[in-house]
Amino acid sequence: MLYTDYITELLDLKETNILKQEIFDDKVILTVEYNVKPHTCPECGYITSLIHDYRIHTVIDVPFQNKKVIIKYHKRRYRCPCCNKRFDENQLFAPKNCQYSSRMNYYLLTQLSSKNSIADVAKNNLTSCNKLFRLLNEIHLSNAKALPEVLSIDEFRGNAGRKFQCILTDPVRKEIIDILPGRESHILTAYFRGFPKSEREKVKYFVMDMNKEYLSIAKAFFPKATIIIDKFHFARYNNWSLENMRKKCQKNLLAEERKYFKKSRKLLNMRAAKLNDDGVEAVALMLRLAPDLCDGYFLKEKFYAFSDSDTFETAKQRLKEFIFHATALNIPEYKPTITMLLNWSEYILNSFKYHYSNAYTEGMNNKIKVLKRVAFGFRNFENLRKRILLLA
Repeated sequence: MLYTDYITELLDLKETNILKQEIFDDKVILTVEYNVKPHTCPECGYITSLIHDYRIHTVIDVPFQNKKVIIKYHKRRYRCPCCNKRFDENQLFAPKNCQYSSRMNYYLLTQLSSKNSIADVAKNNLTSCNKLFRLLNEIHLSNAKALPEVLSIDEFRGNAGRKFQCILTDPVRKEIIDILPGRESHILTAYFRGFPKSEREKVKYFVMDMNKEYLSIAKAFFPKATIIIDKFHFARYNNWSLENMRKKCQKNLLAEERKYFKKSRKLLNMRAAKLNDDGVEAVALMLRLAPDLCDGYFLKEKFYAFSDSDTFETAKQRLKEFIFHATALNIPEYKPTITMLLNWSEYILNSFKYHYSNAYTEGMNNKIKVLKRVAFGFRNFENLRKRILLLA
C-alpha cells in the first residue's frame, strides 16, 4: 500500500487521491482530488465524463494530533455535451460554499453536547466562537410532537430572557421532552395547547413540585393523569423547619456552644438510626444545651418515619400521626410544614403508591447549572435551549 493510501485510510478520505501534503508546526495541508468517473447531468440526465475545468475548494477538517487539517480540494466541473450544462462533481467533503467539512460540522456538534463553554470548544478544536454560534443558529430543534406516559415538570434558574425557565422530561426513559422559555401559566398553556387531546390523554402520571400553576395546568390539560408530588420537594420542608429551630435556639448560647451547634448541624438532620455512637452522644449534648430543640427533633424523626414508608397505607397513617403531633406541639417553625402537608397531602401520598419522582429532572437541572457556570450565563434563550437538548 502506498504512503498516501495510509493517509487516506487514517483520515477516511475515501475515493480520493492525495496530490500533495504539507506539514507545518500548527497545521497540515492536504491537496486532494476525486477519481474521474461518469456523472449524470442534473439538467437532462445525460451521463458524461467531460471535464470543463478545475477549481480549488479549501475546507477545514477535524483537527489531527492538535494540528489544524486543511484540505485543498481540486473540485472538477463537468460539462454536458448534450445540453451544455456545467455542474460540480459529486463529493462528500462539504456542502456547497461551506468552508468546513461535513465531518467537522458533525464533530463540532458532538463537542457542543458536552458541558463546555463555546470558548473552550472553539479553543480545543482550533476554530472560532463565531463559527460555533453560526452552527448553533443553523440547527433547528423543533418542539416535541409526542408526550410520554409519565411527564415530569420543573423549573430552573436560567436567566435567559426570564429569570426561570421550565424543563419537561420523561423520568422513565430519562429523556428531555422540551425546554420552555418560562414557567408562567400563559407559556405552559400555549405550549400544551399545541398537542391534540388524544396526545395529552396519553399522559397517565404528572410529576411536579408544590406549584399552584403546575397544578392548574395538570388539571386543565391532563384531567385523567394522576398528579404526584416529588418526595424531594416535600421532604426538604422538614429540614428547613428543624434548621430554623436550631438557629433560633443557638442565639441564646455562648459563642463556643454556637460554633459547636453550627459545626454539628448535619448530625441533627441525620436519621437517628444512622448515627454512630459518637453521633448519638453529640446529638444528646446538643439537646441538653438547647432543650427547646427536643420537640423539633422528635417531629423530625416522625417525619422521616412517614417519608420512609414503603406502602401507601403506612404512609397515610404516619402522615396523620405526624400532623397530629405537630399540631399538638404547636411549634411556629413547623407551621409551614403542616400547612404544606394539609394542602398537598392527596398528591404527596400518590408518590408512595406509584414511586415516580423528579430525580432525573433534578439531575438534569444540576447539569444545566454546570453548563451555565462554565459558559458564564446565557442571554439568548434559543442558544440555551439548544445546548441543553444537545447535552441530553
